[in-house]
Parts: sequence; structure tokens; C-alpha cells
Amino acid sequence: MRLIFFSIISLLILSSCQSNENSEETADNTEPNTEEATVESSDESANNEASEETTSNEQPDTNESPEESTEENKNSENEEEEERSTDEPNDESNDNVRNQNATSFDIHSDEVQQALFSPSSVEEENLTFSQDVITQGMSRSEVEERYGTYDLIYPGGGAPVVIYGNLGVVYSDSRPFIPSKDPGDENTNPDENNVQDVFFYAGLSYNKVVEALGAPDVDVYETEGGPVGGVQRMEYVIEDKENSTVKGVFVLHDNKAGEEIVGRMMTIEEPDDADESTAQQPEESEDIDIEEEERITIFINGYIDDLMDYFNNGSEDILMHTRETSPNYEKISANKASENYRNHETYELNINNITPAGGSAYEVTVSREYSHATSNGRSITEVEYSMVNTPQGFMMYDYQELNNESVE
Repeated sequence: MRLIFFSIISLLILSSCQSNENSEETADNTEPNTEEATVESSDESANNEASEETTSNEQPDTNESPEESTEENKNSENEEEEERSTDEPNDESNDNVRNQNATSFDIHSDEVQQALFSPSSVEEENLTFSQDVITQGMSRSEVEERYGTYDLIYPGGGAPVVIYGNLGVVYSDSRPFIPSKDPGDENTNPDENNVQDVFFYAGLSYNKVVEALGAPDVDVYETEGGPVGGVQRMEYVIEDKENSTVKGVFVLHDNKAGEEIVGRMMTIEEPDDADESTAQQPEESEDIDIEEEERITIFINGYIDDLMDYFNNGSEDILMHTRETSPNYEKISANKASENYRNHETYELNINNITPAGGSAYEVTVSREYSHATSNGRSITEVEYSMVNTPQGFMMYDYQELNNESVE
């Protein structure tokens, strides 16, 4: 009995000792040596990297090193970035494209045709094509900052018409747009050169315009006689009033390639009885506005400059200001042929009076101090010029000398 009891106690003691040893081993395992753990972790990481590298090297058709692969990835990313940059223009580029497109008005568009041929839109004061892109009073600087430089210069409207897309602009100072002319310093600041009129400019062939608008009410014809001879026009009726007809008149011209193009559209109101209207109108017409007076002044100055060149060296630039079929050209060509007007010089020029003479005609009285080969010194002449506003600009039609005195 004692032996059994002693054996049980011995077993309990032995069991208790083993339990304590296991607890200590467990505690030792939960707090391993830090340096050893780091080494083991590094070894494990190295083994993993080696495994990944091995896997990568085992991939078929790949002989590049990791550095070469990384460089190739960077180049690929750069190429993708460049493609995205090309496919997706930045905001500034988008703005430029939008602004340039803003001056494009599709003649096939119902909205554009409404603006061209609606009687209500035609009545917009001082504008022949009403829209919000380029409007009266804007400066040339403002226009070209928004829409870029002009596409071409088109003669007509009393001054050169500057084309931006499908908009033709007449500026208050036309000198910068007159070929072979020195614009000078005065009044040529683009910040002060303002929009006066805006025209629609088709810039398309006859067939394309007819495709969009239908056949014109008056098909292409050539004007005859006087300073407006030889101009190609076509007309659409906008409104037939009781005593007059409002027309949209397209002027045709040749482009640089020699192709006939339908250009700008003017809006005119023509009396039903033109002869009676001409007889009744005249000198009771309203005074011209300041802007028109400035245009005429610029024209007269340009005409006199070219007249001097014509007498002195035979320059034909004078034909920018007069027609060969006009009485004016007949007179000045006879003067030149006489050789009495050589060494021609103008010292002072004053415009004394501008009078509307019905329709698009004006009578302009000018005094001028001048000299030439047979003038015996300086003289002052007073001349009355007859001029007409044509689709190609102002043209001198005729003149008569009212007075001429020597300067003592």
C-alpha cells in the first residue's frame, strides 16, 4: 500500500516538473533573439527575391536585365504620355481652336441663313452681318488676340475688308491694309483701330453657294459704265417692300489661284423706281457720319499720293483709285501724256467739304498747294471731285477745277 501511494506521489511530482519545463520553452520561443530574427528575415527575403528573379529569368524570350527592363518601361510611359498629350490638347490649345472656329459660319446652317436673310437682322444699325463674335467698336488688337491674324484682305466697302474666317471687317483706319502704302505713325495703333462694319464672307465657289442658298434672284452679271464697271455680282431678294426691295448682294472675285469665288455680301435697299429716286434725291441727303468722313479723307490722301507717282514715274497704282473707263482717268492720262505735270509735288492738302450726291456717290471739294514742271512755282488749286463707293472701295469718277492761284 505504501509502495502504491509512493508511486502515485512520484508520478505527480514528475508530471509537474515536465509541465514547468514546457512553459519555459514556450516563453523562450515567444521572445527570440532580435539579431537572429533579423538575419533569418533577411535570409528569407533574399530567398524570396531569388525565387522571383529565377521565375523572371525563366520567362521565354526575355534577355534584358532588370535595369534595362525598368528603362524600357520608363520610355514606354513617356511615349504614352506624349501620345496622350497629342490626342488631348491642353486648355490653351483648345481655346485657340475654339476661337478660330468662332469666325467660321457655315452657309448651309439655318441659323446663318436666318442672320443673312431675315429682314429684322438686316436692320441692325451699322452692321451688315449681325453676330456676337466680332462686333462694332472692338479694336484690331482685341480681334486678333482672340481670333489670330487675318486670312486675307479683300477690296471693297469703301475701304479694304479684312477677312477672318467668314467675317469681313472694315476698320476705322484702313492704311495698314492698303498694299504698297506706308501706314505712317498716326492713327495706326491697333489698340485704337476699331471695327466699323462686319460683312459675311462666303469664300466658296458659285456652285457651292447655290447649293446652299438656291439659285439667286438675279444671277451673276457684270456692272457697266462709270467707276463700278466690270464688277461681278449676284443678288438675292431679302424683302420686297411697297416702294423698294431689300437685297443681299454677293460680290464675286478671283482668288490667288485664279478661281472665281463668291465673296462678301452687302445688304442694300433699292428703290423700285431707281430713275425717279435719283432725280428726287440729291443734295438734300443727310450729312455723312464721322466714320465715313474719315474713310473718304484717307481715300483722298491715298489718291493724291498715287497721282503724284503717276505723273512723276508712270506708276499705275492710281488704278487702285480710279477706273480706266472713267472721265477722271481720261483727264489725268492726257495730263501725263502732255508731260506738263512732271516733277509733281503736293505740299498741303485740305478737304473743304464732303456732300452726299445720292446713292453711293459723293462730291468732295479739296484745296491743294502744289507745284510741277510748268506751274511757275507753287500754286493753290480748288478741285471738286466726284467719287463713288463701290464693292472694290472708293473710286474717283471725275473732277473739275474750280479755282487756281499762284502763291506769292
